[in-house]
Amino acid sequence: MKSWLQAARLPSLSYILIPLLLGQSLVYSQTHTIDLYSLSLVILFGISNQLYIIFGNDYADLEADKINTTFTIFSGGSRVLAEEKLKPSQIKNACILFAVLSLSFSVLLSYETKSFLHILLGVFAIFLLQFYSYPPVKLSYRGGGEFLQMIGVGFVLPIFGYYANTNEFYQFPWELIPALLLINFSSAISTSLPDAPSDKLSNKNTAVVRFGDVHAKLIILITELIVLLYIFYLNFFLWNTKQIEFYFLIFPIIFSLIGWRGKPGQNALSIFVFFSILYSLSVQIYFIIFYLGYI
Repeated sequence: MKSWLQAARLPSLSYILIPLLLGQSLVYSQTHTIDLYSLSLVILFGISNQLYIIFGNDYADLEADKINTTFTIFSGGSRVLAEEKLKPSQIKNACILFAVLSLSFSVLLSYETKSFLHILLGVFAIFLLQFYSYPPVKLSYRGGGEFLQMIGVGFVLPIFGYYANTNEFYQFPWELIPALLLINFSSAISTSLPDAPSDKLSNKNTAVVRFGDVHAKLIILITELIVLLYIFYLNFFLWNTKQIEFYFLIFPIIFSLIGWRGKPGQNALSIFVFFSILYSLSVQIYFIIFYLGYI
């Protein structure tokens, strides 16, 4: 059980559940109600989909993880295969199981909403991992894996959560999508920073391997600042509000600079990655709180 809990990497569920809950908060802002059955299916889909991704990546990246000596709690896989705590066949079977479960919850949501949309999104979510980690596409090795993560977390999941309760396409606040795409793009780059040495040895063509440590960090910081400016635009020009709470979003950016000089294997780099992830999640939580009417 301890090995399976390690394999599941439960803290990483926040990457999936927060975008889904954002979609649900958008529905609440328009209807002022939440259907608990649909919400439960959305959460169950998120849990099963994340476990499918975690197990699928562990299985696909076994050889790269074996030579990874700079892994952190934010990257490098769960390590259960590299440390031989579980067998590859066990992880493979778990991956298939949770793929089937996530697709099943998608079917139930499609039945609930009388729409095929959730089946399509569920299938798309399954194929995103296949395109990311497995032949013949295997974009994490060919370059472009960060864009797949960006699309999955910043686009597919919020829409999945939103349309669990409505079929009104035109009411979705599409102005959020640029911010969601950008923060998840920067977050995807940041989580690959600690793994750069083993990724390079494994011919894994991540943004960090292509552009180098310093340029990758610059891309992350510039992207985060662009998102902050975009939220300023949303508040003061599109939403016509004068709230100042969003200024607190600048603190994760500032604190991440403490780890600016950090290299793979050093604690300083973990500080940079932690605050980059925190910024991404904080922006989404900010949107959730805003649409729930608390700010």
